[in-house]
Amino acid sequence: MFRKISKLEQILLIKDNPNPGKDIIMRHTRFLIITVLACFYFINAGAQFYNGHQMTFGKNRVQYYDYYWSYYRFDDFDCYFNEYGRDLADFASDYAIKKIEEIEDFFDYSLEKRLIFIIHKKNAEFKQSNINLVTFDEESYNTGGYSRLITHKIMLYYENDHIEFQKQIASAIAEAIINEMLYNAEVKNRIPSSSVINMPDWYLKGLANYVAWGWDDEVENRVKDGIMSGEYRNINHLEYENAVFAGQSFWRFLGKEYGDILIPNIIYLTKVYKKIDDGIMYVVGKKLKELLVEWQAFYRNEYSNNKNLPGEDGNELRRSKKEQIYQQVKISPDGAYISYVTNDLGRKKIWLYNQTTGKHKVIFRAEPKYNYVSDKTYPVMAWHPSGRILTFINEEKAGLVMYFYRDEEKSTEKRNLLYFDKILDFSYSPEGSSLVLSAVKDGLTDIYIHTIASGTNEQITRDIADDLNPSFLNNSPTEIIFSSNRLSDTLTNSGDPFEKRGMTFDLFTYDITGKTNLLTRLTEGRYTDRFSPAGSIRNNISYIGNADGVINRYVASFDSTIAFIDTTTHYRYFLTSTPVSAYDRNILDQSVANNTDDYGEILFNKGRYTLRKGKLDNAKPVSQNDITISNFRKERNLFFHKADSVEQLRQWLVAEDKRRRDTLTKPYYEYFIKDEPIDIRHYIFEKEKQNYYEQLWRKDYMNIDLDTGKLVMPQMRIYETSFYNNYIANQIDFTFLNNSYQIYSDGASYYNPGMNILSRFGIIDLFEDYRITGGFRFAGNFDSNEYLLSVENLKGKFDKQLIFYRQAYKSSSGDSLVKSHTHNVYLTLSKPFTPVFALKGTLAYRYDRHVFVPTDIATLMSNNLSRHWVSFKGEIIYDNTRKRIVNIYYGTRFKIFGEYYKKLAAGKSDMVVLGIDFRKYTKIHRELIWANRFAASTSYGPTKLLYYLGGVDNWMGYLFNPSGMFDKTIPVSPDVNYGFQTTATNLRGFIQNARNGTSFALINSEIRWPFIRYFAGHPLRSNFLNGLQIVGFGDIGTAWSGKYPWSGENAYDTEIIKNGPVTVMLESNRKPVIMGFGAGLRAQLAGYFVRADWAWGIEDHYVLPKVFYLSFSLDF
Repeated sequence: MFRKISKLEQILLIKDNPNPGKDIIMRHTRFLIITVLACFYFINAGAQFYNGHQMTFGKNRVQYYDYYWSYYRFDDFDCYFNEYGRDLADFASDYAIKKIEEIEDFFDYSLEKRLIFIIHKKNAEFKQSNINLVTFDEESYNTGGYSRLITHKIMLYYENDHIEFQKQIASAIAEAIINEMLYNAEVKNRIPSSSVINMPDWYLKGLANYVAWGWDDEVENRVKDGIMSGEYRNINHLEYENAVFAGQSFWRFLGKEYGDILIPNIIYLTKVYKKIDDGIMYVVGKKLKELLVEWQAFYRNEYSNNKNLPGEDGNELRRSKKEQIYQQVKISPDGAYISYVTNDLGRKKIWLYNQTTGKHKVIFRAEPKYNYVSDKTYPVMAWHPSGRILTFINEEKAGLVMYFYRDEEKSTEKRNLLYFDKILDFSYSPEGSSLVLSAVKDGLTDIYIHTIASGTNEQITRDIADDLNPSFLNNSPTEIIFSSNRLSDTLTNSGDPFEKRGMTFDLFTYDITGKTNLLTRLTEGRYTDRFSPAGSIRNNISYIGNADGVINRYVASFDSTIAFIDTTTHYRYFLTSTPVSAYDRNILDQSVANNTDDYGEILFNKGRYTLRKGKLDNAKPVSQNDITISNFRKERNLFFHKADSVEQLRQWLVAEDKRRRDTLTKPYYEYFIKDEPIDIRHYIFEKEKQNYYEQLWRKDYMNIDLDTGKLVMPQMRIYETSFYNNYIANQIDFTFLNNSYQIYSDGASYYNPGMNILSRFGIIDLFEDYRITGGFRFAGNFDSNEYLLSVENLKGKFDKQLIFYRQAYKSSSGDSLVKSHTHNVYLTLSKPFTPVFALKGTLAYRYDRHVFVPTDIATLMSNNLSRHWVSFKGEIIYDNTRKRIVNIYYGTRFKIFGEYYKKLAAGKSDMVVLGIDFRKYTKIHRELIWANRFAASTSYGPTKLLYYLGGVDNWMGYLFNPSGMFDKTIPVSPDVNYGFQTTATNLRGFIQNARNGTSFALINSEIRWPFIRYFAGHPLRSNFLNGLQIVGFGDIGTAWSGKYPWSGENAYDTEIIKNGPVTVMLESNRKPVIMGFGAGLRAQLAGYFVRADWAWGIEDHYVLPKVFYLSFSLDF
């Protein structure tokens, strides 16, 4: 029996099968027929993601260690910690219990969801965590339809001291409570993407910091500078730290002028009206714009005594760039060199300034430049007493490395520094054989002596107090001086996390040869912090302190007096200090040369960090008439005085309560009235009597906590991996799920899919090391569906991912109806080298099966067709971009990739593809940016890839272009063995296939301007207005076959005219390079990012008619 061969099969049999009698060739032919047909009708638009602008980039988390996690469970929170962080977890738990109650009382709100604290012992450990890392960037292209789970996962890490650690804890608790107050009414604790309130950092983070811990020297300094320099002129234009500091000052102003009691009501009404301005207006009775004017006036009055010192003078060496930080300064003992550290968005450099030549040079670089929580401790430096060696310690691969830089030889040696978690500061002994360190170990900041030759350490202190800025005193190899907030002069070495600390930092000395447990406290006045002590050539010391409310420099001599006499004479040591600077801005760091009295210092002034130098012997004592005590200093003095009074009263109450409860001295019942009649109708139990007399004797002191006990920690539990859903997406889309090239359609147009409905969900574990993503999609014609399952394991030094994809669709041609199934399996292995750089490899297998739907005898007798492909792709990925707002980025990203394809059980079917995609986003002013992109790719081998140049991704051209989205007038070479096809975009002003070939290159350049947000003087309620952007663009590109575009091998170089038996071949004179220009609008509608572009193409020196593009996705 014979069957009828379809028309499409006949075409391919003539082309590819000179011997139709062979069955195996027939099966191969049928497979090609159906595959070409299916791809033409239903294949994935994901190939656009391959070489269109929608490539995946992304950041990484580099992991060096595998930690084992445990946790404590309390009523309101869980506290997770690894095997090195139990003491920190004890401290954090104790503080969090008190702070949660305090912040709940402030907002008059009780947390409904359990907080989850995850404790890390240092920043380097924190940066290894995969929490909040976006690997499958679900918002890269289509932003609509997402609902995200509200989580109270709080990442904490120990920085330098317990004060900063407490600020972290308190701010995180306050922010979690504010977020729950704003979003807890959402169904099932999820936030739809269209319901998120646009909350600027000044509002949310500024409020969280104000409620959490109020005010300190750093905030005072930054706010004073921002207000007086005009930097804070418009609070809505501020970014990053400036926004947080300004917001903190706004809420402080609001609390002082209108009362803190209004703040919870403002949060509630902000939630109701979903607009910040309305929330403030209906509570305070004034518009936000009016309050911001009052805010400025309030602080200008607060800082009316500002003298603008130090001014610009000959002592200023260098000013930082806009987003650059000066971290540390060290001057050589002979005063010849000043070394300093700069931090430019995480990119750290050590500079050496030669005081003789006046030249600056970089001697060390570390870390990439990108937006993350940078550890501002490293690198930390000290000069060898000879002045020839600069020693610095840096953190690399989560470990410590010590470097020795010799300037004369221009050489650097290094060695590993073991044992410590962090080094905060260090100094050489006078003979240069040992170092005194302020180091962190197991959450305690203590003093150590490190012997360089042997690499051994001697621990001097071990307690909860924070011991900072150590140095050897007055060139003595036996005596050290440091700053500490300890209460006792006696070293307990207990390491008790519940031990109390002082409220201020004093200076202490210690004789390291005495081996005693006694320190010498150098006292002078009360309530003043003193840091960075250093000996001078006149046997005095220099330090920086905040006695007047600004951290200035002091020179002090110390002496002793008799404190008391018992069996021996006891002395009290004290300082006599003289201020030698009267700046209006804090000295953030200082370094004094012991041999010459030269000094270097860092300040923050007029929105920039400033590096300065000078000599102490030229510094005149500041007259008392020139010293002004700041309002903040006066407030702090009152606060400390009250705290001292309360503490003294508490100690008296505790002692009195203990005396009353001492039943061995006096029976407890004797404290109550004995001769009172017993009223059996209104009997008063003994406990009630106890409560009554408790109130009677304590009177006005009931709010003073007399509990002297320590927190009883619950049983430690072992964490076992568990999963929960973190997002659900239901969205309208115009692409397919899979990410592969379309099979070449024999010169037919490239297929662009229509509307689809996508559902997707994500599941992660607590630490987000394991991620499961599933999804399915139904096409608008109901003839196809897709399923996707992705499993990721990000734990360890390599990131692993396994993806399974299945697609089923029905297609027809002529008299044949076919049901096709495509199965893809991808195995990906990625090696992150830095947070912004990674190598990635993907091994893929694809299986296609096509079944003829029996509609007649011929199709009933047809055999099923199947094909197997394997491929490998290698990628080099770099991405340090920062997202400012939707579609607005700063920074650089690029990808270089290579692919190899091979059809199994086939001969010469190899295909190699190489490509690059480079993107640069330059900030012009605030959100106004200039975005540029260069992309190029080529294919070679027996099988080649065909690129169609022109158009944009996710284009709904069939709605607006009656002539179609594909230019069929541009020919495709019939002599090249194309296996696959894809598009090369963006090139606006043209439709697809404006040019084609086996290679392409193009350049895109855009100006993106969210003009409404740019000019708005207040936060915007509408996502539409917030994201509305004007875009001006220009594109230029080419696609070609051969070695270069002008090789003459392009199919579009000639034009063939056939007329009967006559065939005429003409030169088309088409230039290979085309370009386009135009403008567009971008906006978010119902959570979706919509692009509308009007473009004009330029071809062969002619401007072509306008083309309109409407698409759903973000720009490149």
